[in-house]
Amino acid sequence: MTAPSRREVLIGAAAAGLLVAAKPVWAKPFDGAAWRDYAQRFLLPEGRIVDSGNKGVSHSEGQGYGMLLAEAADDRAAFDRLWGWTQRNLMVREDGLAAWRWQPEGGVTDRNNASDGDILIAWALLRGAERWKAEAYRTAAAAILKALAAAVVVEQAGMTVLLPGRDGFRKGDSLVLNPSYWVFPALRAFAAQPGGAVWGKLADSGLVLLSKARFGGFQLPPDWLSLDPQGNATVAEGFRKQYGYDAVRVPLYLAWDGYRDPYYFRPFAMLAARYAGTAIPATVSLPGGTTTQVAASVGMLAVYRLTCLIASTGNAVTVPPFGPNEDYYSTTLAHMAALAAQSLGFEP
Repeated sequence: MTAPSRREVLIGAAAAGLLVAAKPVWAKPFDGAAWRDYAQRFLLPEGRIVDSGNKGVSHSEGQGYGMLLAEAADDRAAFDRLWGWTQRNLMVREDGLAAWRWQPEGGVTDRNNASDGDILIAWALLRGAERWKAEAYRTAAAAILKALAAAVVVEQAGMTVLLPGRDGFRKGDSLVLNPSYWVFPALRAFAAQPGGAVWGKLADSGLVLLSKARFGGFQLPPDWLSLDPQGNATVAEGFRKQYGYDAVRVPLYLAWDGYRDPYYFRPFAMLAARYAGTAIPATVSLPGGTTTQVAASVGMLAVYRLTCLIASTGNAVTVPPFGPNEDYYSTTLAHMAALAAQSLGFEP
């Protein structure tokens, strides 16, 4: 069948995941109580989200996720703290995009942008504008979208594609791409804005890329992909050749955008099914298929549960409750998966 069309994250030991043929459960739904717990653990009073699994840094991705969760919880005060900190500390580039990494010891330590972080922030601003009827948010989102289109949206092999950052992702005549930076529900929201046609094209190209980026026995997308001028897709050199912490977000974003075609979800559901009764591995080497000894985190399990529901594989992933030591990224994935599931009408 032909399809229509993280930056490397340091994560320590993760919870083991089990697949059982029983009624699946979420660790918890995303609601006001879940948001308050998340904010207490990861949101500092000044508005900075702390990546607890990555030496306490903050980054544009985390700020975007925090803003999305604050909007979903209808917490405008927290949303404004998050956006205010982002403006003061990350919006320091001349092109209107956010510097991607901020460290407690030295502030911004990498001024390059991370395109998914910019996308998440802009999407959160648009959602905030709708919820709270705040046109200032919409104006800010429009400025970020204009900057993104100018800096990182490019043409390759007849497709409109997204550079992961303005600098460092052109390798000769090939481009290095990250499939998980296609935040599909955000791109569709951008396409609905005045002059937003380019974002629709970008979303469509993402689906084409996912039909090309299928490697190994499970036909999984890599965290990092190379696309040459002829449209050939290969696992990118110079990065870990794997499916893992980045690409696990691919089915999450597809689900959140309303996709239900099993074609898109079956590779991830097959991975989950293969390890039924044992720990699902956090990463799979590509194209070789060697798996890591580190187990998928609770947040990753939440994504796999969602993929199995959509793919109707008959396998149900049990998502154990996450405790106080679950890190920022895993907890965020779990909440995002809950929001995506709720948008599709699945009970938590």
